Amino acid sequence: MAKVSMHLGFTFRVGDLSTNQYGRIDYSIDQIDTELPIDDQLDNVGLVTDKVWEVLKTKVDDQLEVLLDEGK
Repeated sequence: MAKVSMHLGFTFRVGDLSTNQYGRIDYSIDQIDTELPIDDQLDNVGLVTDKVWEVLKTKVDDQLEVLLDEGK
């Protein structure tokens, strides 16, 4: 049985150009079984990542606020 993994990342600037501060979001899906129905596997991934995303987004937003406040 073959397994597939995929990774996607995005780097973005935070704040004014003069601050030279960047953030990065990375997303990985690992161990997708090529012998099982892909839709079922990805549906489960979507349910979990939606919940995890909300927690991570809150933490990142809080940290970005601190960085941006320090740059003023």
